Amino acid sequence: MTYSEALQAVDRLKPGGMKWGLARMERILALCGRPERRLRCVHIAGTNGKGSTARMIQSILTAAGYRTGLYSSPAVTGLRDTVTVDGQAIPEGEFAALVAELLSHQGEMGEAGGLSEFELTTALAFLYFARSRTDLCVIECGLGGRDDATNVLPPPLAAVLTPISLDHTAVLGDTTAEIAENKCGILKPPCAVITSPAQDEDALAVILERAARLGLTVRIPGACAPLLEESLGRTVFSWDGMTLTLPLTGGFQRENALTAIETVRALAPAGFPVGAQDIQKGLAGACMPCRQEALSLSPLVLLDGAHNPQGVAALAQTLQRHRLSGFTMIAGMLRDKDTARCAALLAPFCRRAVCCTPDNPRALPAAEFAARLREASPSLPVSVVEEPAAALESVLGVAEAGDREPDGGSGRAGEGFPLLVAGSFYVASALRPRLLDWLAGGK
Repeated sequence: MTYSEALQAVDRLKPGGMKWGLARMERILALCGRPERRLRCVHIAGTNGKGSTARMIQSILTAAGYRTGLYSSPAVTGLRDTVTVDGQAIPEGEFAALVAELLSHQGEMGEAGGLSEFELTTALAFLYFARSRTDLCVIECGLGGRDDATNVLPPPLAAVLTPISLDHTAVLGDTTAEIAENKCGILKPPCAVITSPAQDEDALAVILERAARLGLTVRIPGACAPLLEESLGRTVFSWDGMTLTLPLTGGFQRENALTAIETVRALAPAGFPVGAQDIQKGLAGACMPCRQEALSLSPLVLLDGAHNPQGVAALAQTLQRHRLSGFTMIAGMLRDKDTARCAALLAPFCRRAVCCTPDNPRALPAAEFAARLREASPSLPVSVVEEPAAALESVLGVAEAGDREPDGGSGRAGEGFPLLVAGSFYVASALRPRLLDWLAGGK
């Protein structure tokens, strides 16, 4: 099987959508020799901040000299990039070979049934990490916790709960407490438990109660980390005698960093100590594509995959703090999100919006999101271009005829700029390569 054929095979599993329960994962991993039992893991669940926190943890552990795997979702810069060791994506040949191996077992799945796309890539990650002889692995839940495909893992060394809020309510529960209960399914004695200093009060109550019932202590880093310097793409703060630099934007990233630091420190009793220099070097090298990512400052091009009110509110806070507005926005969302609230948060920062339909079975039609934006801001010019790529080309086409440089330092550029791509990782990640090419002069 070639890499292209492997991608096509994985893509054919998408129409099956999400599948619940762990029976299929248990069956496929048993057929593969139980690779998950050879892994030592940090398991992460939450609504927002999972990806950034996971990447920070991997970066710190790699800086400390540990061979560290990371499995993350959704795919932001490509499917191979969801499975990395020390920041390096699984090679194409190994990806293809593992897809072929896993699909060869489909006929042996019996009553468990066929794998979903996420189940297959999760099993692939576990196999790759086991065969790569990783020291540690950072595993990010896809959805929820208790019934997530990753939760076939044995007790992790550390279970991390990033901020929890309302999302996927049709599946996880109608309240933050119910969602937290589901995500606490990753807590398995004798693991360390770490949660964000920005955790929702209702969620924190559930976390503390579940941990107490299991005889586990919850570690919560102190939230006092004075900000020393901040700009788009750079955050400098102090913590526990260290000056820490993040190549990331957003006040919430400090909280994610504190959660990551508390997590790696909790690994010391298991034989994985880290020092202050490891933490500083690791955080300085952390990156999170499509999360308040400034691809360019002149012209200003900002990408953000936040897809629920809490995440979009964090983006809005950054825009307000840096006094950024007047964006041309390309946006699309999934229909199972609070699209009206997200539209209301984004509209005030825009002078024009182009709505598109993400390439996902759960996508909200572009016309419906356009209606949400018009309701939020009746005077905002809103257009509809179904395909994300075509939406971007319509904006870049206008920009080609205009001025690409900011005018008079006001933060507003010629037609099409400043540009904000928002509403979903499925939109931001799809447009990121084309934007990078355009900014590099490829046009």
